[in-house]
Amino acid sequence: MSDALVSAILQQLTTIIYEEVKQEVKLVTGVGKEIKSLESNFKSIHALLDDAEEKQMKDESIKIWLERLKEVCYDIEDVLDEWNTAPLKLQLDESDQKNFSLIKGKVCGLFLSCFSCGPVVHRRGIALTIKGINERLDEIAKDKDRYQLISREVRQPRRVESTSFAEVSKLHGRDEDKKRLIDSLLCGNSDVKTISIVGMGGIGKTALAQLVYNDGAVMAHFDKKIWVCVSRVCDSRNVAKAIIMGLAEPDRASASALNLDSFTLQGLLEKICEDSERKKVFLVLDDVWPDESESWESFNQAFKPAALGSRILVTTRNDTVMDTMKSSDVFRLEQLSEDVCWRILSQEAFVGRGDEQCKNLEDIGKNIAKNCGGLPLAAKTLGSMLRSKKTREEWTNILNSEIWELSLKAVFAPLFLSYFDLPSAVRRCFLYCSTFRKGVEIERDVLIYQWMAQGYLNPSQNPEMEITGLEYFECLAARSFFQDLKTHEDGSIRACKIHDIVLDFARFLMGNEFVVKEFHPLDDHMRVELSSEKTHHLLVVLTENACFPTSLVGAEKLRSLSIFKSDHAEEDETGNLLIQPEHLRSLICRGDNINEFPEEVGKLMHLKLLDLSHSKLKGLPEAICGLLNLQSLFLQWCYFLEGLPDKIEKLVNLRYLDTTGSCPPTIYHPKGIGRLTSLRALRGLVVCCDHNDNKKFSLGIWKTCATFVFWLMKPDVRSWKEKYISRNYS
Repeated sequence: MSDALVSAILQQLTTIIYEEVKQEVKLVTGVGKEIKSLESNFKSIHALLDDAEEKQMKDESIKIWLERLKEVCYDIEDVLDEWNTAPLKLQLDESDQKNFSLIKGKVCGLFLSCFSCGPVVHRRGIALTIKGINERLDEIAKDKDRYQLISREVRQPRRVESTSFAEVSKLHGRDEDKKRLIDSLLCGNSDVKTISIVGMGGIGKTALAQLVYNDGAVMAHFDKKIWVCVSRVCDSRNVAKAIIMGLAEPDRASASALNLDSFTLQGLLEKICEDSERKKVFLVLDDVWPDESESWESFNQAFKPAALGSRILVTTRNDTVMDTMKSSDVFRLEQLSEDVCWRILSQEAFVGRGDEQCKNLEDIGKNIAKNCGGLPLAAKTLGSMLRSKKTREEWTNILNSEIWELSLKAVFAPLFLSYFDLPSAVRRCFLYCSTFRKGVEIERDVLIYQWMAQGYLNPSQNPEMEITGLEYFECLAARSFFQDLKTHEDGSIRACKIHDIVLDFARFLMGNEFVVKEFHPLDDHMRVELSSEKTHHLLVVLTENACFPTSLVGAEKLRSLSIFKSDHAEEDETGNLLIQPEHLRSLICRGDNINEFPEEVGKLMHLKLLDLSHSKLKGLPEAICGLLNLQSLFLQWCYFLEGLPDKIEKLVNLRYLDTTGSCPPTIYHPKGIGRLTSLRALRGLVVCCDHNDNKKFSLGIWKTCATFVFWLMKPDVRSWKEKYISRNYS
C-alpha cells in the first residue's frame, strides 16, 4: 500500500517539475527546491518499500516507520490537491458561464502561474506547509538506514510446501466434491485432460486434492501418480525435475535427481516426454499461480505420449490459471456449513478431553465456529488455539473478547499469500473494501468510483480511470477476494459480496486507519470520538430508532465517511457532523430520514464522491457547485428531489451522475449538464427533446458520455419511458 501511495505522489511531483521547466515559470520562492527535495526523498524510499512491506510482518519498528511514511504521504496529497484546485477555482470565479467548457484544457498550464505571479491561494502558507512536510520526510528517509532494507523484486511470504499426504479422518464436508472429482478423473479414455479445483485461500483445495490422490480407486487406476507443489515462487526447471523423479521407478529416483541438474528446460521436457510414454499418469500441480501457468503449454505437449486416460489436476485460487491451462472440468469449492466447521474445530479442540468436558464446552464452541466463515483452515486454526483452553470461562472469554485479533495472522495465512501477490496499486483497492458493511452487495461501478475518489486509479497511467478500476476489480475477483458474483446479460460482473473472513482480513491490515461505530437508541452520547489520529476511514451505522450523531471528535484526518441508517432511524441535523472532516474524499450518507443538506458542504474542497441516495432531499444547496474536485454524484431514489442546482456546469471534474428513481419525470434537469465534458456516465436523467430550450437538458450531449440511462420526455406527450444507450470505454 505504501508503495502505491509513494508512486502516485512521485507522478504528481514529476508533473509539477515538468510544467515548471516547460513554461519557464519560477515557483513561489523556495517551493521549487522543496518539491525537488520531496521527489528525491520519495525516490530513495520507494526503492525499498517492497522489502519493508514484507518485513513489517515480523518487525514492529518497520511497521511504525511505514505508518509514519503513510501519514506524510497523506499530508502531501492534501497539499497537492489544494495546489491543483486553487487555479481552477480562480478561473471559474473570473470566467463567464460560456467559457466553462474551455476551462479544463487551460488548467494544467495555469496552476503554476497562479502560484507564482499573483496574490493568490496563500502562496506563503503552502510553501511553509511543504517545507514542514519535507522536514518530516527527511527524518523518515534517514531512519530507513536503520532497518537494513534492500531494493529487490517483490518476494512473497514463504508458503509451507504441500504434500500428497492427508489425514482423511480430519476432512469434513467434501464427500460430494470428492465423488464428483473422482468420477471426472476416472471417466473415459480420452487424451490427457486437465481438471481444476478453484477457490479462495483456506477453502480446502489442497486438502481435497490430497483426499482424491490417496483414494484407493485412483491409486489402482493410474500407473504413475505425481504430486508437485508449485507455489508462488516457482521455477519451471524445478517443476520439470519433480515430475521426472515422480515418473522414475523408486530404485532409480535418487540417481535421476543427481543427473538432472545439468539439463536445460528443453532437455527436461524431452525427458518427461520419454518417461511418460504409454503410462497412465495422474499429475497434481498444487497451488498454481498465473505467472507459472503461462508456461504450461510446453509441459502439456511433453505429456502427449502418455497413455489415454492420463489426468492433470490443478489447484488454484485464480481463474486465469484455469483458462490458461485449458481446463476441461472445473470444480469451484464453496464455503462449508457451520455444522461442518464445528466438526473440524471440535476435532482439533477436543483432543485429549473426556466426553463430559466436551459436552460442557459444546454450546460455546458452536458459536465460535460461526466465526469461521465456512473456511476449513480458519476452523482448524481456531480449534488448535482452543485446545489449550481448558475451562468454560476461557472459552467464553474467547467468544466475547478481542483475542480473535491475536490469532488473525494464523487464520489469514493463505490470504496473505494472495494479498502479497497483488500489484501494490490493487492492494490499496482491496484494503479500501474494509470500509463496507459485512454481508452487503457491492456494485462494481460504485466501488470503482470510490477507488477513484481516494486517488487509487492513477490518471497519468490511463486517463480513462474507469478502465483501470475495472482491471483492478477483475484482478480481485479472479483471485477469489469477491464472491456471490452477479453478472449482466453480456457476462460482465455487475455486483459482488465480500466474505466476512476476507473483510476481517482487510480490516486487520488496515489497523487504526479504519473504524466502525454503531449507534443504538439507548446510547447516552451522540458524538463520534476517534481515539487515533491515524484513522482515515469511518463507517457509522445507525440502528432502528437511533439518533444521528451530532459531532465528530478527532476526525481531522478522515478521507472517507460512510453513514448508513435503518429505515426507522430518527431524523436529525446532519450539518455539524458532515462538515468537520475537511480532507474528505468520499462522503456517503444514505437514509430516508435526511431531508436537508448543509450549505457548508462547499468547504469540502477535496471531496470527489458524494452519495445522498435514498434521502428525502427536495433540493441540493448551490454550494455543492463549489466542489470543483467532485467526480461522482449519487442521488438514487431520492423521490422528493425537484432538480439539480442551476450552476451544475461548475463541476468540471464530474465523471458520473446517477439520479435513478429521483425527480418526477415532468421536471427537467438543467442545461448546464451538457457543459460537463468530463462526464463518462449519466443515469436516470430526465431528457428534453427540444434542443431550443435554453434551460432544460437535451439530447445534444450524447457524444460527451460513455454510458446513458435516462428518462426521455417528449414536449408534446405527457408520457415517459426509460432509454438506455451504452458506449464502450475502448
